Order: sequence, then C-alpha cells, then structure tokens
Amino acid sequence: MKKTRFLLYCLSICCLFLSTKSFAQKNSLASADQSFKSKEYFDAIELYKKAYTDMKGNGKKNEKARIIFQVAECYRMMADPKQEEQWYTKAIKAKYDDPNCYLYLADAQKMQGNYDDAIASYKKFKDAVPSDPRGDDGVKSCELAAQLKNAPTRYVVTNVSQLNTKFDDEGVCYSDRRGDEIIFTSARQGISGDKVDNGTGQSFTDLFIAKIDKLGKWSAPTPLPAPVNTDGNEGFPSMDRAFKTLYFTRCAVNKGVQEKCKIYSSDRRGTAWADPVKLAFQIDSVAYGQPCITADGKELFFSSDLAGGSGGHDIWISHYDKKTRAWGDPVNAGPTINTPGDEYTPFIHADGTMYFASNGHPGLGGLDLFKAKKAGDDKWSDPVNMGTPINSEGDDFGIIFDGTKERGFLASTRQGGKGNVDIYSFALPPLLFDIQGQVVDKSTKKGIYKATVHLVGSDGSDVSIKTDTGGNYNFGINGNDRYVKPNTSYIVSAGASDLQYLNSDEKANETTVGLVESKTFVHNFELQKADLHTEIHFPKVLYDLDKATLTENSKDSLNYLVKTLNDNPTIIIELDAHTDQQGQHQHNMILSQARAQSCVDYLETKSIDSARLHAKGWGDTKLLITTASINKMKSKEEKQAAYQANRRTVFRVLSFGFQPKGHIMTAEDSLKMKATKVNITGQEQDADTTDAGVPLPPAPANTPAPAPGDNSNAPAPSNGGTNQQPKATPKKP
Repeated sequence: MKKTRFLLYCLSICCLFLSTKSFAQKNSLASADQSFKSKEYFDAIELYKKAYTDMKGNGKKNEKARIIFQVAECYRMMADPKQEEQWYTKAIKAKYDDPNCYLYLADAQKMQGNYDDAIASYKKFKDAVPSDPRGDDGVKSCELAAQLKNAPTRYVVTNVSQLNTKFDDEGVCYSDRRGDEIIFTSARQGISGDKVDNGTGQSFTDLFIAKIDKLGKWSAPTPLPAPVNTDGNEGFPSMDRAFKTLYFTRCAVNKGVQEKCKIYSSDRRGTAWADPVKLAFQIDSVAYGQPCITADGKELFFSSDLAGGSGGHDIWISHYDKKTRAWGDPVNAGPTINTPGDEYTPFIHADGTMYFASNGHPGLGGLDLFKAKKAGDDKWSDPVNMGTPINSEGDDFGIIFDGTKERGFLASTRQGGKGNVDIYSFALPPLLFDIQGQVVDKSTKKGIYKATVHLVGSDGSDVSIKTDTGGNYNFGINGNDRYVKPNTSYIVSAGASDLQYLNSDEKANETTVGLVESKTFVHNFELQKADLHTEIHFPKVLYDLDKATLTENSKDSLNYLVKTLNDNPTIIIELDAHTDQQGQHQHNMILSQARAQSCVDYLETKSIDSARLHAKGWGDTKLLITTASINKMKSKEEKQAAYQANRRTVFRVLSFGFQPKGHIMTAEDSLKMKATKVNITGQEQDADTTDAGVPLPPAPANTPAPAPGDNSNAPAPSNGGTNQQPKATPKKP
C-alpha cells in the first residue's frame, strides 16, 4: 500500500515538481536525497536503489546502511508496511545506528496485524531508548488491538467497488438532502491536469460526483468542472446543510511548485460552481486541509500543522462571526483530541460527536478512527476507538455519516481493496429480536388455531396475538415497528380459554438486555384441554392411612393446583377423588368424598373462592382398569400397579365463566408479578402415617367395616381408597 493521498498533499510542505532524474547520472545519491526532501518518495526509491548499486568499496558500509534506511523511510511515507518491514529489517542487519529502525519496524508489523512480532520490536526500541514512551505505548497499543479484533462491533463495512479504481479513491461528502449523491476525491484518469505526483507515482487528484439509484447502482463518476478542479490537487470536500456551499482542500501548483495546501469554498449554481475563494484566516506558510462544516454552519473543523498544537498535525476549529461575516482565528481542539502524533479528517455528527483519524491514540494499525462526545464549547470527552470492522490494520480515515442515520462512508488502505486507498460504505444493522414458537394441544401435539399468546415487557408493553392455523406465533414485525425491543425483558404465556384450554403452566422469560447481536427466541407451549369430559391429572395427593388427612407432600401437590387456579382465574373446577375396587363400596364412597373435600378445604385456605370449587367422591365407580382385567394379570406387581392407577385424585373444568368479586389475580397480573414457581413433589403411593387427621364420618349400621390394609405400601391393599392421585375436586357450595 502507498501513502494515503491526504498525508502526501493535503498537509505537505511545498514541493518542486521538476524531475530530479536528470541529475541521477551525475550524483544519484544527492538526487535521491533531494527527491526525499521534496517528498517525491516514488522517485527517491529508484534513485536510492541506483545509488546503492553504484556504490563500491567496503569502506562505505555506513553510507550503504543509510541508503537502506532511506529506502525504508520512503516506503514508510508511502504507507507500504510490507516493504517497510523488509527494508527496516535490512537496515538493522546492516547495523544502521538509529533505534528508530526498531520503532518503525514495529509500526509496520503492527499495520500488518503481526502483533507478537511488533511487541518484540517495540521492546527492543524501549531497551535502546528507555526514556521514550513510544516503546511502552506501542506494546499497549498491540495489546488493545488484539482485544478490539476479538470483540468486533455490529457495523458492516463494504467496499464500494462500483466507485473504486486501482488509483486512490477517498475523501467523501454527501451533496444532496436525499443522501443518494456524493462528491469524492480520486486520482483516476479523466482528471483536469496531466501531471504525475512524484510522491506517489499517481496523477493529481480531482473532485468527482456520483449518484446511486434505487437499485443500488452508482452512476459513472464525473469530475466537477472548472473552476473547482485544476491541474493541482483538490480533495476532501464538505458541504453545508443546504448543500449550496462546498468546502474543500486545494494544493495549488504555481510555476512547477506545489504550494501549501489551503481550504477553499465555492457556491453551487445549478450544475456550475462559482470561483473558489480561499478562506481568509489561513497563513501562507502553514498547510490547512480536510475541512468539515458543522450542520449549523457556525464552526469549521480542519487539520493543520499550525504552531501551538500538540504534535504533528492537529484538529483545529474556526468559528464564524455573523457580524463580520468572516471565519475567526483557529482554536486548537485541545489535548483530549490531539496527541504528539497526527490527527486528521474531522467530521462533526448531527448530535455534536466528533469523529476523526489518529495515529497518536492507541489503535489497530496506522490511522484509526475515533469518536469523542461534545463536552462543552470546544471541549470533548475522551476519544473512543471505533473498533473493528470500522478500523483495520491499515489506515482508516475520512468517516462521514448520512445525517442522523447509522450509515455513511470512510476511506481505508485495508487489504482486499481495488486500489491503494478505497472508499467503503458502512452501516449499523438494527438489532432485530423475535420471539416465536408454536402452541399445541398437550395430548394430540397438534397446533391450536387462534390460541392467544401474551407478551409483557419491562418497558410497559403489553400485547397479545393469535396463532395461525398451524398454531404458530411470531412477535416480530409490528407494522413499522417491532414487538421486541433492545434492552428489555419479557414474559410470554399462552392460553385458549375460549377454546376450552387452560393457560400455559410455564411462562417464558427472555431478555434482550446487553445483547449486541440480533437473535430469535423460540418458545413452544403445550395447552391442556379442559372440557367437561376431560380428567386433568396433577401431582399425586397422598392421605393418611384410611383417612382423608392430607400429608405434607400432598400440600405441595395441591399448591400446583393453586397456581393453576390463579393462572386461570375464571375456571370453576370439580375435584374428583377415586378409590380402587378393593374394600367395601360404601366405605370407598364415603372415603373418596371426604378426601375430595379435604382438598377443597385446603384450596380455600390459599384464598381460592369456594364458589370455584366442587368436591366429588366417586369411590370405585369409575375404574380405569376393571377387576376382570386385573384378575388376568399374572404377577402381584402388575396387579398393584393397576390398583394404583385406579386410586387417583383429578379435576375437571366445569366452566370458564366464573365472575370474581372485585379485583382478582389475572393471568396478566401473574405475568407482571413474575410469580415464583412452586416446587412440586410427586408421590407414587399413599403415605402410611399415624398422624391424627380428619376422621371419616361413621359408617351406617348396616355398612360392613372396612377391610384392613388400606395402605398402598401393603402388597394387596384391601381398601380401594388407599392411594389417591390428586386432581382438583371442587367443593359444591
């Protein structure tokens, strides 16, 4: 890669464009030194190489070493890190006595992403010059570079291949309100002059204009007409908010001499341009360039090597005086922005943030792009490196934004371009979040059409949508907006009470807080059908032996039912208790009714309205497995399991039409409160306890006494009510 154009001409010293090659025959080394002094690095390289070849004798080792170093310096000024590394390494082997060889070698290695090698070279420089902070700063910069590469931002950077050529293309500004037209800098063919810049070997630059259509195709760039473009260098434009006045850099050529670069302005007149005017505050002996006019037109930012700055080239500010209609004397942007290194290409965003390029702040390679928020009049917060992929190991500079949008252009010497310097577009894709899934019937696993899925956000959002014919839902696009926002937490639930389904047992909790990449969350829900004919099972309810007393584990099971009732505040249920067919029928009927009532009584202690609860004891009248089927079973274990299946407590939904008195806990309330989930302990058998409990009502005189052994732990319990599996059985009012 060659030195970026703006470093060569925008802020350069005066250069003679009389070829020094004519002197090469007489004294190629002197000619090479003259070309280097005149910043004609492209010519100087060839002259130095010839001088090295012409030099004979072992007594000139020091001079040969100096020539090698000078070749390396030329490549450094042309920003060709690969050649830099090669020639600085040669200079070190030739024992050239300048510790900067290690420093510049490290810089070249860093610009190629060889951070380990660069750190080693920076340390050698530090050993040679312990007092120079650039050694330590270089090591820290490499360490930061590795961190930045491992944590890229969400920006997408794309080479604008339709505009770029094998020549330098850079320095962009928008030139209309729609953001579909730009003016940019290029050294391509078709420029105004025919001279060659001996500093780069390319033509001088001109300003070009191009427009993009709705399909994303750029028009063929056309040069701005005279008097804007001349046979000198023009570049790095900036336009005012009305897109009527153009500010740009011109490095004029006068009688073969390139003058110090200056900032000019020109007013647009239809498709023509007025004669450019040089801004009056500029001093002849100082270079000025890369202007940026603020949106309000009150400030002009630029880069310059004015005296009184922090380093080589600094960012400066000129304020417009409405009374005098003139730009005031420049003010330095201050040490927060400017460093002992170089700062270039300032851009002021619509929100006041300054963007600029610097090689003085720690970064990935050569020039990196930084941003700093406005902190007062001509004051700024600490600059922040924009990270990858905005920055690369090469030089990155000249960033602009399209108004308040997170998109724009920048210039870069990064690898993979069409030329030495290319124009790149960048954009920050929006963070897109979706929550989607399917709602299915718990038994059939088929999608439920028109189920309701409810989304509640920590930002106060509260919305419901219906599932499609396949039971699918998607909280994605919501008109011109989206349902799921960044930095927000959500709870999702599903229900279909109008279709006689219970609301989902579980709620999906998701958050986009802290996420830096788009994401789709997937949550599926299974809903329990709850019509009058459906027995709904829940964790087993256990009772004391041959009693209706609830065990502690049974209370945990019933707490599950409490949650179901709270999540479905309009349902009225019947709690059904069943025994097996062992024991006497009348006793089983009484026992089952008492057990169902015990469940209802417990639910009432948990603030469940008694009007929603009906208790029903079915005894052994609704067996799941008949006696005949059990008798055919061969093993004792099979029979025990069959009896166990018949002993159960379940519930049925009688209605979805309960009208609560006053405010009740709704499904929405439950979501917003993020109610704690109840831990349920499921049991397989009745507990054999001796705790006192609710006694059974006395059996009628003609009712036989219950058979002993109403204990599911016994091999063959004689009482069918031994083990009950809980299913909510409401109490009749």
